[in-house]
Amino acid sequence: MIDPELVVSLAREAAVGFVGTALLAATAGLLMAGCYRWLSTRSTPAGIPALLGLTAVAGVLSSGALASGAFLGATPLDHRLSAGYLLGTMLLGGIAATAGGRLGDRIACQVADLERIDANGEAAAAVRSARLAVEITLPKPIATATGYQAVDPAVHRALSGATIRLPHGLTPTARRERLERHIERDYDVGYAAVTLADDGTVDRVHVGRQSTGLRSMVPRGAVAIAIRADPSPDASLGDPVAIWSTDGHTEPELVATGTLRTMTRSIATVIVDATLAAELPADDHYRLLTYPDEPTDGYEFASTLRTVEETVTTLSIDSDGPLVGEFVGWLPGRVLAIERGTDHLPLPADNETLESDDELWVLASPSDLTAFDPAPTDDCPPPRSSI
Repeated sequence: MIDPELVVSLAREAAVGFVGTALLAATAGLLMAGCYRWLSTRSTPAGIPALLGLTAVAGVLSSGALASGAFLGATPLDHRLSAGYLLGTMLLGGIAATAGGRLGDRIACQVADLERIDANGEAAAAVRSARLAVEITLPKPIATATGYQAVDPAVHRALSGATIRLPHGLTPTARRERLERHIERDYDVGYAAVTLADDGTVDRVHVGRQSTGLRSMVPRGAVAIAIRADPSPDASLGDPVAIWSTDGHTEPELVATGTLRTMTRSIATVIVDATLAAELPADDHYRLLTYPDEPTDGYEFASTLRTVEETVTTLSIDSDGPLVGEFVGWLPGRVLAIERGTDHLPLPADNETLESDDELWVLASPSDLTAFDPAPTDDCPPPRSSI
């Protein structure tokens, strides 16, 4: 039979514990919110007063349990009453700490004579109407940056007509840079270029994502394949190499020639002709020797392009286009080569005149390349060839 006096004693002790820990949590939340508002003039982040209050309650309960071996009277720690008391104490502590935080924030505002402004109320609207912040509306549609891969259609839809708030008084350059950083960070795009009109509004927005993997660096008719190999000590990125098989042969046998792309310990990635891929089983072991040919820096150049805004793309000179008769030096960026019929003009001089049906290989940033496309559309085609 349950002793009534024991029940009354446990109930009294539990009530005292509930009230005491609730007051402790409320006091901790009140002091936290009040001090934060006093020092920063801002409201505390959500949940911080409750976290501090629960920390204080947990500290008191832990010290009591370590001292007496129980939360409530002589009740064992693994008893149902101990579990109920612990849960009830933490629940009341969280509620009390949250209420105390709100009370402390109000007291600090009254003492320090601070105004609590609702971000969505009339006061916030008055602040915006005072031109302390400006709203920038992005145009419709959002174009794809030349030389970059298209982003997900959902990103285009989210950006089209979106409104972005910026501080008032920014220079046009600062406003453009803030918009580009905001789009790249919040919409997870690899590249963003914003063009502003004379009145400060956004005229164009170009976005794109950077290429990943080796596909854009593998020539036509070739493949990249990983093999187990002992590298040549003087082989480096982009060097032509000879691939010799050392499995099942008394002497090494030449299997293929290719270009070294990467080398990680005993695993090498080489670019070889697609018809030779079947001759390189993954289980075999190979030896790489520098091929007696002139090395090229093309792959290292392509790798560098991945880390900068500039890109290489091809442009066609239409017979009735505005670029016929212009000098190469007048174009934005750098013209690397001109394909004119069967002739190839590498690094043409600035005074070279463009002719109809010329194919230009241009190194430039996407913002410079927009000069060739005065009226971009949402479904503008990507460049035919880019790195």
